[in-house]
Amino acid sequence: MIESYQLARLAKPHHKEPADIQWTPPNFPWYKINTDATVFAVSKSMGIGVVVRDHEGSVVAALSKCMPLPLGPLEAEAKAIHEAVTFAKYIGLQDVIFEIDSAILSTALNDISMAPTSIDNVIQDTHHSLQAFRRTQIQHVKRIGNKSAHTLAHHTKGIDDFVTWIEETPPCIELSVFQDALSV
Repeated sequence: MIESYQLARLAKPHHKEPADIQWTPPNFPWYKINTDATVFAVSKSMGIGVVVRDHEGSVVAALSKCMPLPLGPLEAEAKAIHEAVTFAKYIGLQDVIFEIDSAILSTALNDISMAPTSIDNVIQDTHHSLQAFRRTQIQHVKRIGNKSAHTLAHHTKGIDDFVTWIEETPPCIELSVFQDALSV
């Protein structure tokens, strides 16, 4: 039996993501926001990572936020995209592509009638918040294309609340709007 198990296990193809998948910048005047979440079961908290890039691929803003919410992975991902939408509104973006590595969440945001019950309220609220933008897109991306947001989500293990970064003020962002966002 052990030999049969080992043979079956060896014969099973192992899934590998292609190494050539890369993040690609959006066209001008769009911004692309990658977001991810991680659940810390021991501390009953979650971490959110958000990376905002412009059409040149330059990071213009980023957010790491720790939240004391004992949620499962899907609920944490839903909360992460909601936080990313809120962050994008606060810094004044208008044309935004949101990239997430959850196919379920991507489908739910593009067709809210398909939202699982456990995230329905967050999806409804996020969908409502998306109406504040001029144009938005929700795209599913493989985890390898979402590494920076994933790293920022894990970074929250070492912080109590949230940390934001800004590399340069995008032309569409008024500095006072960004300062208001930092005080939230």
